[in-house]
Amino acid sequence: MNFKTFNDLALDIKNNLYKIHTGDYDLVVGIPRSGMIPAYIIGLYINVNVTDLESYILNNPFKKAATRKLKHPILFPHEAKKVLLVDDSIISGNSLEYSLEKIPISLKHKVTKLIIYTDHNKRDDIDMYIEVLPLPRAFEWNIFHRKLLERACVDIDGVLCKDPTDDQNDDGSKYIDFLLNAKPHLLTSYKIHSLVTSRLEKYRPQTEIWLKKNNINYDNLIMLDLPSKEARLKNNAHATHKAKYFKSMKELEIFIESNPEQAREIMEITGKPVFSVDQNFMHKPGLINEAFKNPNMLYRKTYMRIAINMPSWLKSILKPIYKFIFQQNKN
Repeated sequence: MNFKTFNDLALDIKNNLYKIHTGDYDLVVGIPRSGMIPAYIIGLYINVNVTDLESYILNNPFKKAATRKLKHPILFPHEAKKVLLVDDSIISGNSLEYSLEKIPISLKHKVTKLIIYTDHNKRDDIDMYIEVLPLPRAFEWNIFHRKLLERACVDIDGVLCKDPTDDQNDDGSKYIDFLLNAKPHLLTSYKIHSLVTSRLEKYRPQTEIWLKKNNINYDNLIMLDLPSKEARLKNNAHATHKAKYFKSMKELEIFIESNPEQAREIMEITGKPVFSVDQNFMHKPGLINEAFKNPNMLYRKTYMRIAINMPSWLKSILKPIYKFIFQQNKN
C-alpha cells in the first residue's frame, strides 16, 4: 500500500519544480476536489494565479492580492496564455477526460495536463507527471473518503473519535458517558467493512448508539469479549485481538489503527499494511513477511505490474496464469 501524506505531496512537488518551470505558465487550474491542493502548492511556488476548473471555464475574475506581486498579473483566467491543469492522481483517466470535455475548444490549446501521481509512465492521456506511484495506493487527504474502506478494518478510539482520558476510562459511569458522547475525530464517507476495537463486548449498545449518531456505516463490529478493564489489561491482547480478525479476512487489504506500536504489531502478525493515525505513517510488510502471511496481495501486486509493464505478447501469456493463482489464493 503506497501512501502519501500532505508533507510528501509538498516535497514531491518542490523536488520536481524544474519540470514545471520550463512551461512558463501564467495560470494553474485545479480539478476539484483533490486537484486543488497541489494546484495551490504549485501556484504559490511559481507565483501565479490559481483557480478551479469551473471558474476557469466561466472566466471568473481573480481577487487582487493586497501585498503579493504575481509573476504574470492577469485579471481574468482567459487572459492566460499557458495554463497548467492539475489533478492529484490518475488510474482509469475517466475523471480527467470528463474535466477536459468541459473546457471549450477555444481554450484547450492553452492547457497542459499535469498529474502528481500516476500509476505508470507510459500514459498518452497526460502531458506531465511528478511521480510514478504504483497501485495499491492511498493518500492522507482522502483515505477516509474512498471505497477502500469497504476492504478495511478500522479502529474506533483514536480514529473515529478521540481517546478517553484517564479519568473517563474508569470502566464505570464516566466511561459510559464517554462512549455515548465521545468527540468525533476522523469521520468516514463510505461504509467500513469491519470496525475492530478493544472496547469490551458489554459496551456494544453504547458503541452502536454513538456510531449511529455520527452516521458511521459498517458491516461488522468486532469487540473484545472479556469481563472487565482489568482482564483486558492483564491479557494485553489489543494488537493480537485486532490482528487475528484482520488476518482471517483475506479480502481485507488495510487496517487503520491509532496507536503506532499496535499498528506495527498488527502489520507483523498479518503481513498486511496498517496505517497509524497518530504517527501518520503506513506500516508496510517486507517482501518475505508478505509472501508467507499475505500471498494474496503479493500475487495481486505482481499481476498489476505485469498488466502495466509487460509487452503485449508476453502479457497475454502470463496474465491468465497470475489471474488463476490470485483466484486460488482468494478462495
